[in-house]
Amino acid sequence: MSQELVHKSEKVAVVAGLSALLLFVLDVPMGIGVQPDEILRYEVTWNGKRAGHGDITTTGELGRVKVVVQAVSDGVLNAVVELWSRIQSTFAPRTFMPHKYVFHLKSNVSPTEVVDLSFDPKTGLVQVNKQKGNEVESHCEKLESAYDPVTAACLLRHQPDLSRAMYVDVYDGKARARLFVTPAGTEHLTVKGGLYPAIRLRLRLVRLTGKKEDIGAATLWISDDAFRIPLLLTSSPIVGTVRFELVQVQR
Repeated sequence: MSQELVHKSEKVAVVAGLSALLLFVLDVPMGIGVQPDEILRYEVTWNGKRAGHGDITTTGELGRVKVVVQAVSDGVLNAVVELWSRIQSTFAPRTFMPHKYVFHLKSNVSPTEVVDLSFDPKTGLVQVNKQKGNEVESHCEKLESAYDPVTAACLLRHQPDLSRAMYVDVYDGKARARLFVTPAGTEHLTVKGGLYPAIRLRLRLVRLTGKKEDIGAATLWISDDAFRIPLLLTSSPIVGTVRFELVQVQR
């Protein structure tokens, strides 16, 4: 049961990372989305009970955008499995070309996992270095128009028009997937971080490597303003409903 929860939690992390930063493909101007020196804090609940917390920090670094996503389990989830994850991604501020992606996952029921991706925009090659416990793997892959999960999420967030359906291809060092985003209306939404005008989006993640299958689905609310803040994500990856809710914005 614990091993299954770890596997499902990885799926949630991918969807959450994608939605918690949201943006999409092509050369998009800086008018919407990336806010330097921004910290977004979230609370995670599972079936209405606190299960974790996390934050997303965006800064500028050496002409690139750096985004760090951290999440820690607590509350009811720690009775089953303890999880800690950290993702760091850097990309070009206007073209969203990914540069570096590093994913760490620690758990009390499985070996520590590290995935390190280095992107070369000139050759289209991605250097993949992975380690899980004592198992180490290193290879290169040729990818066309694929983004790491964080950069892909940031790309979608920067779209000036979220009223149309879209998709973005994602690569996390393990498999390639496609995130489909479908608009589902607008409303005013109250979260712990305040009251916002919001756009509601349906998310569906489909595996493209090997057997094509759905990996997960979720609903995301993002603020309908110049900041495009991810406000609330709901998903049902295990049993019941998991919610990622904004509690604070710091600039």
